Formats: sequence, C-alpha cells, structure tokens
Amino acid sequence: MTTPNDLNGSTRAQGLRAGLNNVKASVTNVADAGKVLTRLAPKQLKDEVQIAKLEVKEKGLALGKGAAVAVIALVFALFMAIALVILAYVGLTSFLPNWAAALVLVGIFLLIAIIAGLVGYKMIKAQLPFKPESALFGVLYDLGVLKQGSDMTSARLKSEQAQKAEAKQAEKQAKKEKEANEPQAPAAPAPTKEQLIQRTKQRREHLKTLRDDLENYSREVQAGARGLVQNAKYSVKSAPLTALDGGKKLAANATDPETLQARWKPFAALATAVGAIMLFLGKLFRRNK
Repeated sequence: MTTPNDLNGSTRAQGLRAGLNNVKASVTNVADAGKVLTRLAPKQLKDEVQIAKLEVKEKGLALGKGAAVAVIALVFALFMAIALVILAYVGLTSFLPNWAAALVLVGIFLLIAIIAGLVGYKMIKAQLPFKPESALFGVLYDLGVLKQGSDMTSARLKSEQAQKAEAKQAEKQAKKEKEANEPQAPAAPAPTKEQLIQRTKQRREHLKTLRDDLENYSREVQAGARGLVQNAKYSVKSAPLTALDGGKKLAANATDPETLQARWKPFAALATAVGAIMLFLGKLFRRNK
C-alpha cells in the first residue's frame, strides 16, 4: 500500500533528478555559448583592426592631398625666394660688376649650406641609433650582476650582446632563405571596408545574443543549484520521519497474517516441489539398484 510519505519521497527524488538535469543542461549551454564567444571575439577584433587600418589609409590619402597643396604653396614660396635673390643680385649690380654680384651671392649661399649641413649631420649622428643604448646596457648590466654577481663585467656583457646579435642576424637570414624557397600560395583578396563593416555588424549582434544567453544560462544554473540545495535540506530534515514510517510499515507487514501468508506462500510451494523431486529421485535410485 502506498502511503503519502512514499509519494512525497518519490516526488522529492524526481525533483532532485530534474534539478540535476536542468543544472547539467544549463552548464552545457553556458559552455557552448562560451566556446562560440571565444571563437567570435578574436575575429571581431581582427575585423575592427582592419577597419581601423582602412580608415587610417583613407585619412592618409586625404592627408596626402593636403600635403600636395602644401607643396604647391612651398613651390611658390621658393619662387618668392628666387625673386628675392634676383632682387638682391640687381641691387648688388648697381655698385658691382655682374659677375662679382653673382659670385658674392654664390659664396653666401654656399657658406650657409655648408654650415647648416655640418650642424645637421653632427646632430643626427649624435642621436644614432634611435634607442637609449646606455640605459638599456645599464639595465642588462644590473640584471647580470643580480644573477651572477662579480662575475658579470661590462666586457662580458658586450660580448654576449654581440653573440646574440650575430645569432639573431643568422636566424633572420635563414628565415628569409626558407621563405624564398617555399612556394607562395596566392593571397586571398582583401575584403572591402563595406564588407568588413557589414560583417562586424552581424557578428556584433551575434555577440550580443551570446552575451544575453550566457547571462540567462548562468541564472538558470544558480536557480537550479538553489533548488537542489533546498531539496537536499528538506530530504535531510525528513529522513528521520521517512525511516520511522518505513519501520512502522515493516512492523505492520510482519504482524499482518495476510501479508505473511501472501509473502511466504511462494516459498512454501517451492519447498514442496523440491521435496517431491528429491523423493522421486530417491525412489528411482533404489529401483535401479
């Protein structure tokens, strides 16, 4: 006979199984959405960078047009300078011969060009190469001292840097030779800016949907976990009562004659059949003797 406690226990067990299945399904959905999100995000960033490059290229073209206009202005400024030189020449010819006036101008321009060129060359040479070599060397030297102590010297560090530079140069050369010997696959046509914008819009909408799905799945996991915890707490609280009901039911069945008769009748029939078989075998064995 089924009691209300049995029905409640069965219902709680089914609720626990259903809660576990819901939690598993939600966790699986979260994992799947996370995989798709991690696969789409790098592609989205790559396309955004490509769009940024195209925009920079467009701005570069516009900047080039502006630079062309600036060059035209510079050309006319140069014409103005030439006109000033002619004006200075005409002024010098008023009290010097023509060749002397031209020679004076040539000497002045040549002297200015030589001075400016030497000053600029020294300034550029003083800054080559364009990196803080002394600071970098000091940092590497300090790191070497921390690792090796007094064994590290500036000469040793310079020698190690030279060896690393040679190895790096050899590696670059080997890489270039390898790339030159390998067959080059035809490059795929680059997408246009409009195609990239359309693709990023579609992927952005997909990312929004995935993000919303992740949030919903996470809420389902949390709700399922809370339900499991509540069911587990209720099961723990109701365990003594369930055990007591089971004991009472077992005692009632043990004292009920009808129940005992119904339970032991198959065993009695089996014992009778076994006895009959053994008696038949005994008679058969004596007859053969």
